[in-house]
Amino acid sequence: MAYLLFLLANAALFIRPAELFPSLGDVQLYLYLIAAAILCGMSGIHNQLRMSTLIQQPINLCMVGLTLSVATSHISTGGLGAAAAGLNQMIKVLLYYLLLVSVVNSVQRLRQFLLVTAVCSSVMILIAVVDFHGFVAEWSNRADLFDVREQEKDLPDRAPKQLRHVVDLHGHDIDGSPQWVFRLCGLGMFHDPNDLSSMAVVTAVMALYFLFDRSLSLARYLWAGPVVLMFWAILMTHSRGGILAFGAGAMAWLAVRFGGKVAIALGVLGALAVPVALGRQGNMEISGGTGQQRIQLWADGLAQLKSLKLPFGIGEGKYVEVAGLVAHNSYIHAFVELGFLGGMMFFGCFLFAAWAFLRIKRDRIPIRDAELLRMMPYLAGILGGWCCGMATLSRCYVPNTYMIVGVLAAYINLVGYYRVRPQPVIALDGLVVQRWMLSSAALLAVSFAFVRLFTRWS
Repeated sequence: MAYLLFLLANAALFIRPAELFPSLGDVQLYLYLIAAAILCGMSGIHNQLRMSTLIQQPINLCMVGLTLSVATSHISTGGLGAAAAGLNQMIKVLLYYLLLVSVVNSVQRLRQFLLVTAVCSSVMILIAVVDFHGFVAEWSNRADLFDVREQEKDLPDRAPKQLRHVVDLHGHDIDGSPQWVFRLCGLGMFHDPNDLSSMAVVTAVMALYFLFDRSLSLARYLWAGPVVLMFWAILMTHSRGGILAFGAGAMAWLAVRFGGKVAIALGVLGALAVPVALGRQGNMEISGGTGQQRIQLWADGLAQLKSLKLPFGIGEGKYVEVAGLVAHNSYIHAFVELGFLGGMMFFGCFLFAAWAFLRIKRDRIPIRDAELLRMMPYLAGILGGWCCGMATLSRCYVPNTYMIVGVLAAYINLVGYYRVRPQPVIALDGLVVQRWMLSSAALLAVSFAFVRLFTRWS
């Protein structure tokens, strides 16, 4: 029952009935479903928190540590009320993750979860794309577009707006007319072009997994539709981060499927073709424009760590107060808000997943399940695409990030079970902890060096 309720709750993350049918009002279907799933799956959640499990699956430990870091980031600055509020929100995300890894405990369930997620995401993006093309047709020649855009840009996120998608102004033509760029947005938590593009990359990889599944016979070719839809959605978001995420996901898939040399060769060719083929979306300039603006945001945040705030950070949700905007980089955002300890926990969620995939590939760990073995390149592609996408987004505390983390952790758990002799792929010990700390310190040091080299203050 917990598994079925969790599938329904996860579907509600993508397709919210209240958005499709406004007459339902503020009914939070997801909250009811996830609460019921948690109650039914409490024993499995408890098992994920056992000390032995935390050692055998370091990602679980990172999630618990990350949740506690949200509270300590506020306590260290005297914000007890903010600590309680932040901890309350993050515990909900932690329970979502723990429930996922506890109920997705077989190859069949993991496959079903990928199927439901791919279908729900495809439906959500299809609805968004259809609405987007109608929106563009409606607003392309509207004389009042600029005025409406100015009126709505400071409205709260949940406030009703006429502009359902992002409209950016990119200069004027020779006649002085504004040049508008319409950017596709999704529903709910994906109502941001960059969020939607990252999810489209993940969905494309999932769709490819089913497209190349010969056990589905001719029915597998139906998945060509979602694959094409995802590519179109990525282009319509005009998200440079989405293009980078797509490239990273493709290279990760190629590296695991065909080897690193093939991935590098095709990656170089793709990098050369992108600026020509995609125009503005393929322009990755960092010396000016939005690229330079984001580097300056990173510099403003990292400057806060040159103090006693390094261990515990400035406080969850406080980045906007020091930089004016969020970091648009989840790794830097986590280190600045949660300090080195919290940033290490956030980074560890993805470091241990990548480390496990590397160990499986490098050590040629035999997996006694053909379907689990076939999944590996696709989940590596999801990992690569999402990790790259987070370098252009601040998404440290939202469920969709930990849906990806949970899927990867569930896969790694299953690989450990289906080894010739069941044992964890990676278990915590002194050497692993040392490498984890050094990798986190290296990431932070590289971030400092990068902003020092490339920040151009006018």
